[in-house]
Amino acid sequence: MSMQGGAGISAPGAAAPGGSVNVRVGTNDGSVESNSGGSGTQSHEVPPSKSVPLPIPVVPPGTMIAVSVGKGLRQRVILIEVISPGP
Repeated sequence: MSMQGGAGISAPGAAAPGGSVNVRVGTNDGSVESNSGGSGTQSHEVPPSKSVPLPIPVVPPGTMIAVSVGKGLRQRVILIEVISPGP
C-alpha cells in the first residue's frame, strides 16, 4: 500500500478492518486522533519513536477514517480507506 501525507503525518491510504496501521508523526505532536464516524473520536498517545500503531475498527469496506494531528491552523488531516481483505 502506498503512503500518503507529508509534513507532520504519514500513513497508508488503505487498511483492512480489524487490523492496524503505523501512523508516523512529526516531532511536535503529542497525540493522534482518529474518527471513523460511528465510533467517535479516539486519541492515541505518540510514543518516543513517533510511530503510532493505529487500530482499524471492524467497519464496512469503503468507510473512511479521518486521522489528524495538531490543533487549529496547525492541524493536518489524512484519510485512510477501509478495504475488503483479499481472498
